[in-house]
Amino acid sequence: MKKLWGCILVFAVLLTGCRSASVLSFDVWRPAKVTFPADIVRVTVVNNSAEPNEKEGNKYKDISGKEYTLVVPHDSTTYRLAEYIALELSDAHYFPEITIFYDDSITLPKSLYPLLSENQLSIVRGGADNTAVVSLDKTDMVVNMEDHTLLGSSGETVFVTDLSVATTLNLRVYWPNKIEPSSEMVTDTLYWQSFGYTPDDAHSSLPLTAEFIQEAMRQISARVRELFIPHVDNVNRYIYTSTNPAMDDAYDFWQQKKYKEASYLWEYVYEEQKNETTRAMAAANLAVYNELFDNYKVAIEWVDKSLSLFEKRVDSNASDITVLRDYRRQLMERKSDNSLLQKQM
Repeated sequence: MKKLWGCILVFAVLLTGCRSASVLSFDVWRPAKVTFPADIVRVTVVNNSAEPNEKEGNKYKDISGKEYTLVVPHDSTTYRLAEYIALELSDAHYFPEITIFYDDSITLPKSLYPLLSENQLSIVRGGADNTAVVSLDKTDMVVNMEDHTLLGSSGETVFVTDLSVATTLNLRVYWPNKIEPSSEMVTDTLYWQSFGYTPDDAHSSLPLTAEFIQEAMRQISARVRELFIPHVDNVNRYIYTSTNPAMDDAYDFWQQKKYKEASYLWEYVYEEQKNETTRAMAAANLAVYNELFDNYKVAIEWVDKSLSLFEKRVDSNASDITVLRDYRRQLMERKSDNSLLQKQM
């Protein structure tokens, strides 16, 4: 399994009242929900799902509010979905080998929550040791379309159509040398909205059935990838700036990517300055600095120091307190995730 690293992406500027803050956007790694043993040498994807029902749950509500059953035909959707899943897992270059099982010489259950037998699993694995089998057992796609109107900028009536595709997958992972597989569920919903001067105009701008099914398969396959493989999530953090000379100099260092020099100045501000708001901002910045270097315990300590100062004047610092409390929650999650990430990567 290959270790991957995130990087700082963007700096932007945001004004917040009489104080200012730089918005720092960067990538963080999130652990996969399912941890594969390090000795897994192959993951094989097999389609064991019946096609989604063409009518069940699919609805269309016209402009008058009348509701109809929407027929959404499926043609080998589950086989193509298994292929998408295998390709997503392969493109991540996380597992040594990804394969997909196509052989129709064995009969799979393809019923509600079916289990593969030992004989079927043996055939799927093809005699390869340390192979995990990912079985796509049930596929649901619920499509909803609804027409409504709104008033345009010139007072004209505009027809609007909303389209959504909600996909749910039930999967099982069959582990080598384990009797019971683990069961997982993945969900995702895609939305489209189109406009026109008649309902037909609005409908004509929507993707065709084959197109939105394909896009739904791509999207849900990406969710399966996140289920099995550590993945990147982009987050925003805030660096406080002010007219205080030391804070100003620290931000100059920060923009030059001289992070350690910036941290020294923030520590000086926190220890030596009298203004509690300035000290609180410096402490919050030190939390971000430590998070960038995966020092989560220290980052949380600095957030707590910042909060204790901001909370002395709750009314004037309410927005800062709200942001920092949420930041503390995220840091706690990252700290909790870190050991699992180290195991997975």
